[in-house]
Amino acid sequence: MISLDNGFQEVVAIVADVESAAARLSRTLRYGEICRGAVPSAALNLLGLEGRSGSEILLGHPDCPRGAIRLIGIDGTPLPRTRDGGQPWDPGGIFDINLRALQGIEPLHHALSLNGFSSPAPITDWDFGPLSVREVVEADADGVVMALMERVAPPLQGYEGIGGPASWVFNSTQIVPDFAAARAFYCDTLGWQVVQETQLQHPDGRNCMGLPLGLAPGIEAQVGIYHPHGRMEGSVEIIAFDCGGIDFSDAPTGRGWACLRFLVSDAAALLKRAGQGDCTVTPLAELDWRPHGRCLAGSIRTPWGARLEVLQLV
Repeated sequence: MISLDNGFQEVVAIVADVESAAARLSRTLRYGEICRGAVPSAALNLLGLEGRSGSEILLGHPDCPRGAIRLIGIDGTPLPRTRDGGQPWDPGGIFDINLRALQGIEPLHHALSLNGFSSPAPITDWDFGPLSVREVVEADADGVVMALMERVAPPLQGYEGIGGPASWVFNSTQIVPDFAAARAFYCDTLGWQVVQETQLQHPDGRNCMGLPLGLAPGIEAQVGIYHPHGRMEGSVEIIAFDCGGIDFSDAPTGRGWACLRFLVSDAAALLKRAGQGDCTVTPLAELDWRPHGRCLAGSIRTPWGARLEVLQLV
């Protein structure tokens, strides 16, 4: 698998109704269903949901074997949202996933708006370091948040064989309360490489995160993107705003993005390193990672509440 020790393989969301959530995403993103079934109890334990049961549906881009979306529905009363009432600048947990809008951002944005998603701001044109992009943030009632990005310049490369309106999930963002600490975890503790770092400003107030136009010019954000080999494929982005906000770092597992899953060659070593970096880690457990097979899996929960799962095929 191309994601082995090479960024995340899939993203996991908890939703109230797994069937309707899968239908909405399949309609809009043109993803296909890969598999479905009961969630293994060991997988629920890694999410801090001991004693619960549920069902899952895995969706993926038909032209790419990675960057899939696993939706989990918990039996019984639906869970509350992890970042309930949270704004895009509030730290804690996993904020969003990133998709390329490959056939224009407007039609994809419109399709999502017809399927239960809304945006805190209109489509925004802005520069991210050397890149010029168009971006819009989409969120549904479960707290499943996606950022759509359309490259303006330089021309997008590496997606020539990817069809449909949206790419596979190539990046995921965490809003963090302490940029230096989060950067040290990814770069020093895990040994990842820098993809890109920049200081984000909005001189004319326009932004895709919903910051008030009159206040946005005075708000700065540190942004960094990291990956085991310095690639923007299964990478993790961290953002720290200087305006403060509600901190969801200690929020319990709920609806919304629950974790990123990484296929690794040595899960025990990664858990050991993460445990030395002020993270909470679980013991390794064996589970059936559908459709990939049996694996040893462990969970890393960062001090800001983002959960990374490492899975090693056996």
